[in-house]
Amino acid sequence: MMSTFFVCPNCGNDKEFKIFTSNFQVIRQSPELGKRVVESDALPSLRQNDNYIECQLCLKKYEYDNAAAIGKKYIQASQRLQK
Repeated sequence: MMSTFFVCPNCGNDKEFKIFTSNFQVIRQSPELGKRVVESDALPSLRQNDNYIECQLCLKKYEYDNAAAIGKKYIQASQRLQK
């Protein structure tokens, strides 16, 4: 979960997200490195059943697994382009 990369399907943001799972966390990612570069400390979520991310730019919410799948495809495509 720590290395999961996200991309917002609405606005294309690939840098800043809030993650809501059993914990709440704010992350910053580097598209160039394909990984997280800054993570806030994990805080307990008051709503234990949440499992989504929120884009910091457009404020849209997406299911965690869907956003992670899009991020994985994004990283794979960018790695192919670099080769």
